[in-house]
Amino acid sequence: MVINRMRMVALTLVAHGLLIGSAWAEQTWICAVTSAVSVDEDGTVGPPDVGDKERPTFFRVDTAKKELTLLAPKSRRGEVTKLDTVAESEGQWLLSGVEHGRGLNLVITADGHMTLSVVGDGVVWSVFGHVLPAEDAK
Repeated sequence: MVINRMRMVALTLVAHGLLIGSAWAEQTWICAVTSAVSVDEDGTVGPPDVGDKERPTFFRVDTAKKELTLLAPKSRRGEVTKLDTVAESEGQWLLSGVEHGRGLNLVITADGHMTLSVVGDGVVWSVFGHVLPAEDAK
């Protein structure tokens, strides 16, 4: 009987830990892009080439859905990039995915900074900005 109670206590603690971890894992941020730069393999530095599309200025990151969704400009609102990896480490979030054959890595810090890198064949985009938890934006 003591062993059964110990098992129940252990299972309760494990379940509680999983629930708390799940609650922590579900974060949503609104991100504002403040600057972006592109570096090509030949050393050319300049603004990222997004073709005939407008450059994203605001996006939402949802860890529960594992999605990055463009919010602005209006012409790009609703475009979604799926994230493959979402991890919290040492007070910051690390997220990664693949978009149109390019690797995407995003770091969100506890103090509200965001760094995004997009890596393609022969080009790296570095994007910087600020984040606000979505519940604070309401």
